Amino acid sequence: MLALLELLLVLVLRVTAAGRDLTALICLMVTGAAALALVLGFLRTRRFWNELAELSETLDNPRLLPTLVEEPGFAEGDVAYAALAAVVRSANEGVARSRRKVEDYRAYVETWVHEAKSPLAAARLVLENLEADPEAVGGAPRLRALGDELARVEGYVEQALFYARSETVERDYLVRRHTLRDMVTAAVRANATPLIGAHVAPRLGEGLDLEVFTDDKWLVFMLGQLLQNSARYVRPDAEGGPCVAFEARLVDEGLAEERVELTVRDNGCGVSEADLPRVFERGFTGKNGRNHKRSTGLGLWLVARLAAKMGLSVRAESCEGEGFAVTLGFPTNKMHYFDV
Repeated sequence: MLALLELLLVLVLRVTAAGRDLTALICLMVTGAAALALVLGFLRTRRFWNELAELSETLDNPRLLPTLVEEPGFAEGDVAYAALAAVVRSANEGVARSRRKVEDYRAYVETWVHEAKSPLAAARLVLENLEADPEAVGGAPRLRALGDELARVEGYVEQALFYARSETVERDYLVRRHTLRDMVTAAVRANATPLIGAHVAPRLGEGLDLEVFTDDKWLVFMLGQLLQNSARYVRPDAEGGPCVAFEARLVDEGLAEERVELTVRDNGCGVSEADLPRVFERGFTGKNGRNHKRSTGLGLWLVARLAAKMGLSVRAESCEGEGFAVTLGFPTNKMHYFDV
């Protein structure tokens, strides 16, 4: 294309009787200008494509690309930029629709749970009234069995509520200073029925007078899930009888990683070494879970999920046939917690 332009220019200059030197000078200037335009265009296009490639590889959220890349200003780049913007716009609309569906489903579950609590409370009241005359329905043992099943249903309903809210913990999370003893006592009291039914004795050890920053409602629920697991996987022949012990300690005092660790340890059947790395996975029940048909694999998963959202660390230890322990770590610096 440039050669044709040069040839046409030479012919025009010849017709106008321009000298050879002038013709050569003009052709040289035109060639230099064309070369400069090509170089500048190449640099501009290369910068755009390099920036696009680098961001697409390093950006965590590719949907932000159009906001971080300047409009290129050349034909091919404009087409690519417009196509990218259209794809991102469509993706954002899809994400918004999905979020609305999730929010609607979460709201439905919360509403259902609250509605389900009413008949459960009424059934509990009826059961308490019947306990005054157990012979009318076949004796106290049957009433106790019915009460245990009712308590189990209430536990599942409560678990469903916290599961639905786990997507938006920050909306219902209030960080305050609490003593671990108060939290442990409240969790034991709330889960007294399954503990008594499994003959599991709670033991409050050292360090529980330490204070931590947390939300009492969410922490009591998490401790309740651990207590229910201890009652579910009890080992009747455990030395000294089935028990679940609580103890706390201050770790890495004076360092940036300073934290309070609360350990909940039982002397139940424990989990195998192969199953231990997966105990916090959703729906994972392992060998023990298959032996206990009521296991859902959601309790420990919810504990780990809520701990992550609350800024807490969580880890599990176990020795098969000897017991299972979960340790929660509470940063002593309040700034480690979200939304504070």
